[in-house]
Amino acid sequence: MISKFDSNILTDRVEFKLYGAEIHLNHLQEIQLNYSNMEKDNPVVQAELEIDCFLAQILGAVDCLLILINTRLELGIAIGKVDQATIQSALNARTKNISLLTELSQASEHNGWLWILKEFRNQTMQSPSEEAQALLFDDRTTSIRSKDPKELINKNLISYFQQSLNRVSELVNTIRMKEPLLSRY
Repeated sequence: MISKFDSNILTDRVEFKLYGAEIHLNHLQEIQLNYSNMEKDNPVVQAELEIDCFLAQILGAVDCLLILINTRLELGIAIGKVDQATIQSALNARTKNISLLTELSQASEHNGWLWILKEFRNQTMQSPSEEAQALLFDDRTTSIRSKDPKELINKNLISYFQQSLNRVSELVNTIRMKEPLLSRY
């Protein structure tokens, strides 16, 4: 990951979002480790804030990547309309690197790892996560539920977030390697 002293991080919004996600993941780890020493602030509230921030940053990295693709490949999509489907449609229409988003599409399919991460984010937007309390109060595995009740992932939340951060980083790197115009800095 990028050093916090690397000023170039501000020029690459994708990497900036990944760095932000890493910061919030580190904060979650600190909250978990220091829970018993916290007296003045409610650690559950702090954990919930960090979970929300992590999810915003990690999924924001994917959004920034799509905006970068739109800009660098000159697809001409209005920034408010940039999403995976419109980018893929524009790539197909211009026969420009139409396989660029293959891995992103696979990860975003129903029950794919990115789809599940987005579903978890959607759930936390509606109500507090049980995961924040489980993170602090015990080592039991937490559940991340999709809309389909049959689908269930049992993972330790911090481990799951670390895995998600690694996957998004790998996804970004894979897409950047496919298209030289998306290179860093």
